[in-house]
Parts: sequence; C-alpha cells; structure tokens
Amino acid sequence: MSCLRTASYALVSVASSLATLTDSYYQSSSYAGTAMSKFTALSLYARAAPTTKLAGDFRTEWDPTFKTLKTVAANGGINNANMQVAAGWSRRRYIPGLPGFDNEALANHYLNASANWHKATNTLGVTYTFNYDLRNDAFLQQRYLAYYNAQCCGINVEYQSYNFSASVYNQYTAVNQDRRFNISFTLAGIGTFSNLLGAFGGQNTR
Repeated sequence: MSCLRTASYALVSVASSLATLTDSYYQSSSYAGTAMSKFTALSLYARAAPTTKLAGDFRTEWDPTFKTLKTVAANGGINNANMQVAAGWSRRRYIPGLPGFDNEALANHYLNASANWHKATNTLGVTYTFNYDLRNDAFLQQRYLAYYNAQCCGINVEYQSYNFSASVYNQYTAVNQDRRFNISFTLAGIGTFSNLLGAFGGQNTR
C-alpha cells in the first residue's frame, strides 16, 4: 500500500508539472527534464483598467524550491481615437542550479514600445516601434512608418533597422543586422505596388 501511495503521488506530481507546459498562465515551464519539485511555480497575474482608454498588466513566477522570482513582465497602453501608445518590459532571470534557468546565455531583459498617431479620417498617419535589449544595451529593432491616403491613391514610406548580433536570437537569423527602406503605392480598385527590386538597404556587418 505504501508503494502504491508513493507511485500515485509521483504521478500527480509529474502531471502537475507537465501541465505548466501548456498552461497559458505560465511564462516558463517548471519541468526541464530533470528531477522535479513536488510544487509547481507560483504564477501571479494582475490586470488594471482604470478607464476604457488606459490598461496595464503584470505577470511573474516564483519558484518555491529556490525561493526566487524566475520571470517578471509588465505591459501597459493608452488607446484613444487618434493615438495608441503601448509599452512592455520583461525579464527572465539567471538562477544557478534551477533547470531551464541555469544557462546565463538564456537570461534576458527587454523593453518594447509602440506609438501610432493618425487623423480621424485615417488619411494621414505615423507609427514608431522598437525592441530594446537592456541586458546588452542595444536596439534589437526599430521601425518607422508614415502613410498618406487620398480617395484615389495612397503612399506608404517605411524604414526599419534591426540588429540581432548581440542577442541570443542571432543563431536563428540568416542576416542578423540590416537596414531597410520601403516605398509602396496603393491605387483604388487596382492594388498595392511596392519596390520592384525589393527593400532598399542591405546587410551591415559593422
């Protein structure tokens, strides 16, 4: 009977830990293929929306074995008729001895934001977005977009730069540093035409 209780307890522990792999409330997994704690990570999620135009949320995970925070993230935004602004911050900590978090190369610290303004008629608008790597003190990506739309036609102008050379993601990209400039035209009832030779720009290895 004692062996049966032990086996049942082990199955419950494994099932509970494996459940965090697909649980949307967990940013990370408490199971990394090694010996597991009988407790899953404590997940905390809070959201505040004081007005219909302003909202924010906070999410974190606390490991009961190492008694420390594993991940932390916060996001917020303002949304009205002509302008939308959003920002987010996230951090994945390096925790020696904790499976999945004991590799310092996988620790990260990011800041991202976006801002969009357009006229009420949507004939004119601009957008700016960026992703910043706080750990390596470098921009991962920046994007500028401006557009003008008339009844018969429209034009979009876009500039984008990205640099993954100092990021853990550089191993997954064929070109880890680049700058691009794009122009596209829209004709009502016909379609959109962009650069015939592709985006202007190229790899920058400096």
